[in-house]
Amino acid sequence: MQVNRILDVQNGDALQTLRTFLSDWWEQYQLDALLAPVELPDQSTVVVQVIEDPADLRRVNPFAPLMLSNSASQAYQLLQERPDAHLAAMLRPCELRAYNELRKREHPPRGQAGMVVFGVDCLGTYPADAFHRAAQSRGLESLTSEILDSASSGGVQTLQMRTACQVCDWPAPYGADIAIGTIGVDTGEHILVLVRDEEYDRALGLDRLADHMATEYQVSHRETVVGTIADAHAGMRRTMMANIPGHLRFDDIGALLAWLSSCSLCGNCLKACPLYQGELDSFSGLAPAEPSRHTALSDLIQISRWMATCSGCGMCEEKCNRDVPLTLFISSLSHRIREEAHYTAGNPSQPAPWAGN
Repeated sequence: MQVNRILDVQNGDALQTLRTFLSDWWEQYQLDALLAPVELPDQSTVVVQVIEDPADLRRVNPFAPLMLSNSASQAYQLLQERPDAHLAAMLRPCELRAYNELRKREHPPRGQAGMVVFGVDCLGTYPADAFHRAAQSRGLESLTSEILDSASSGGVQTLQMRTACQVCDWPAPYGADIAIGTIGVDTGEHILVLVRDEEYDRALGLDRLADHMATEYQVSHRETVVGTIADAHAGMRRTMMANIPGHLRFDDIGALLAWLSSCSLCGNCLKACPLYQGELDSFSGLAPAEPSRHTALSDLIQISRWMATCSGCGMCEEKCNRDVPLTLFISSLSHRIREEAHYTAGNPSQPAPWAGN
């Protein structure tokens, strides 16, 4: 059964409260390294880095509304490189979905030993250029505070979020070892620490760091607000799809070819995808075709499976220099494939339908 704890926010500063919690937990758990978004010394931006010195926790900021890459692949690589170390990673919901999909590809699958995954509620991220302009004019601290202050009501409207964030399937982490809950929460007073089960809670010694238990109302209210946001995102997805000119909608091969006609075959979108493993190489010319090993049908099957696992991070569109609406295009395809396969991307307890193939 999930253990629902609460951190009382000190001096109205939720970010500093989280940093203190992480520092105390680092010492208690004897952590070796943490992958997390950190502020650069000049506070101009946030980048994902591996921290090995607990003193650097003072720069951790998982709430800043900026995502430059999907760090699931970095977390997975860190786990592969240091399987015997005490590791942790802080991931946004879409990053966690991708990380869970990467774990499913292991043969044979391994346990989670060695990596504690913190999932952080996400109210969305801004396009990089918009974020940097705002950070330069108003400061990173102000942008972070704005996100946290709006968490109880479920979001901010002062800047346009990335398309992927506007249509995100679920803005809360699913399948995390520890979820940091801020949505539907008065972050000036507290933040939620939701642990996957009682055994894990004891193993991590969290009762010594967050001894207050969250009320049933606090937990259920967060879930309600998360669901409301998800419904709004689904409505936004439908609206965006409806606003695409009829001759360019993703419902026939002609529309698909029309959108892709401007593609330069640079491959930046594929490089940005943490789940891509060459499924389009034989079609794109990015790698030599191997007709002796593949058929067109097998390639198409692999492409459909890759799209079914899409985490919805939108990094492909962020890296496209031809303004192809990849987020909506891939979202429409992946949702259709998942409906047919009765599959939920990123669900760690659900094996892929093709896992036995």
